[in-house]
Amino acid sequence: MERVYTVQEVANLLKVGYRTVLDQINLGRLEAYQISNRYRISESSVLRYLSANKVKRVAI
Repeated sequence: MERVYTVQEVANLLKVGYRTVLDQINLGRLEAYQISNRYRISESSVLRYLSANKVKRVAI
């Protein structure tokens, strides 16, 4: 089963703020799904985001 991250975990991985990750989700740049009032982001979504934005990869 694929790893799933919280917004805070993705923020830590990308070394950006929590709000930045939420902004990227709301802009449709980072694919996420919502459970109740919380977002979850799959590992493949994070990798697609990194690839599309030519951001240096980090160890996951």
